[in-house]
Amino acid sequence: MDEAKRLVVNIVTWNSRWYLPGLFASLDDQETREFTVTVVDNASNDGTPTWLQEQRPDAVLLRNARNQGFARAHNQAITLALSRWEHQDLDRRYVLVANPDLEFSPGALRILTAYMEAHPSVGSCGPKLLRAFVNADIDPETAEATRSDQIDSMGLCIFKSRRVVDRGAGEIDRGQYDDAPEVFGLSGACVLYRASALLAAKTGEEFFDEDFFAYKEDVDLAWRLRSLGFDAHVVPNAVVWHYRRVPSSQDRSWLGALQARRFRSPFVNFLSTRNHGWTIVKNDRLANLMLHLSWWLPYEIAKAVAGLFSFSQLKGQATSFIGFPKMIAKRFKLRPAIKTSDVDIRKWFI
Repeated sequence: MDEAKRLVVNIVTWNSRWYLPGLFASLDDQETREFTVTVVDNASNDGTPTWLQEQRPDAVLLRNARNQGFARAHNQAITLALSRWEHQDLDRRYVLVANPDLEFSPGALRILTAYMEAHPSVGSCGPKLLRAFVNADIDPETAEATRSDQIDSMGLCIFKSRRVVDRGAGEIDRGQYDDAPEVFGLSGACVLYRASALLAAKTGEEFFDEDFFAYKEDVDLAWRLRSLGFDAHVVPNAVVWHYRRVPSSQDRSWLGALQARRFRSPFVNFLSTRNHGWTIVKNDRLANLMLHLSWWLPYEIAKAVAGLFSFSQLKGQATSFIGFPKMIAKRFKLRPAIKTSDVDIRKWFI
C-alpha cells in the first residue's frame, strides 16, 4: 500500500495564476508529504498552464479545452483519484477539494487526514477557513497578501427558509465555534471527502452535479451525504486562508441576502438562483418543507418579486423550473440508498 497516495489534493483553476505561488508554497510547507496534487485547468488564458508546467512539474495537470465548470472539473479529478485506488480500502482514502485561492497552515493536511482516520462515521471534514486580503489599489503582480483572523467559513448552516450560509462568515475568530464541530456540511472552497462517501453519493457518473456548473454544488453534495447518514465536521486545529471572490453574506436575514444579490455578477446571480431551486428539488423532504412553509414560502415569494427587477435572477428562476424533471430523476436514483429519516435531516434547519 502506497501511503503517499492516500490523500489527493484536487485543485481546479481558471485564470488563477496569481494565487498559485502562495498555494504551492503552503503545500510545500506541509508537515506531511503523504499526498499528491492534481490540477484541472478550465481553459485559462492568463498563463496558468504554463506556470504549472514550468514551476510544478510534480503536479498532475489535466487541461480542458473549454471551461467545464467547477463540478465537471472536480469530477474529472475525483475519477482519476479513484482509478488509482482500485482494489484499495476507500474508507481510508481521501480527496481534498480545494480552490486555487487558498493558503494552508503547515499542519492542515496532516490534521485533517488524522481526524478522518479517527472518526470513521465522518464522510467529510473541513478546516477553519479564515479570510485573506490583497490591497486592490496595488498591482496584483507585486501585492502581498494579508492573512486575517476573520472567519470565512466554519461549515455550512441551513435555515428553514432553505437559505444556506457559511457559519461565522465575517466574524473575528475567537474560538467561538471550536467546540461545535458537527455541521450540516462544508464549504466547497476546501473540504476533505472520504473516498467511500463520495462513491456512495455518486449519481450516475457524477459526484458533484455537473448540471450545476458552479455554485451550490457543495450544498447539494453535503445534503446528499447527510441523507446517506454521513457526518460532517469542522476541524478547528486545521487552519486555511481563503481569498474569496464572492463572500458569503454576513446578514443572517433573508432580506439581507436578497439585497446582497445586487452586488453579484449577473452570471453568478443566475447560477445561484437556478441551483438553489435544483438543490431543494433533489434533496428536500416534503414533510420537512411543509413544516417549514411559513419560513420557506415568504422567502421564495420575495425572491420571485426581486426577480422582476433582475433579468439574471428571473432567468435563473425560469431555468430552474425547466430543469425540475431532470433533478427529480436524479433524486429517485439516490432514493434507495437513503438511510436517514425526515427528523434526522430536520434537526439541521435553524
